[in-house]
Amino acid sequence: MKKILLATDGSESSLKAARIAGELASLQNAQVIVLYVAHVPRAYYATDEFGNKVTPEVPMDVLIRRTGEPILRKTVSAIGLPESQVVTEVQVGEPAEEIVDYARLEEVDLIVMGSRGLSPIRELLLGSVSDKVLRTAPCPVLIAR
Repeated sequence: MKKILLATDGSESSLKAARIAGELASLQNAQVIVLYVAHVPRAYYATDEFGNKVTPEVPMDVLIRRTGEPILRKTVSAIGLPESQVVTEVQVGEPAEEIVDYARLEEVDLIVMGSRGLSPIRELLLGSVSDKVLRTAPCPVLIAR
């Protein structure tokens, strides 16, 4: 195993996945790629009552950095590996699709992710993102509970 893709959203479940990914990477001397997928806020699609696109006050790249950087820092810390073994990536879009596409593009050997993210719907046994990744991934998927 050479590449482990760790999908994170900063949730407790994804931090458990980070610790597992770190242990596996340590045993295999593998690289961990930490992927955070930022949702595009609805404001970027909004229009006013005349159909004109509404320009948000905060530029997209600033918004993504503000949300993504703390999550990436916390996740990398939880992995517990030297910086030389960890790479961070940020994508924008629908999380499950971006995770699967990235795994396919980078030819990762394993995807590690939490069972549930930050969604307010707690009654689901498996989160919709982890479920979709599990069903469509081009490689094995380890889901941490």
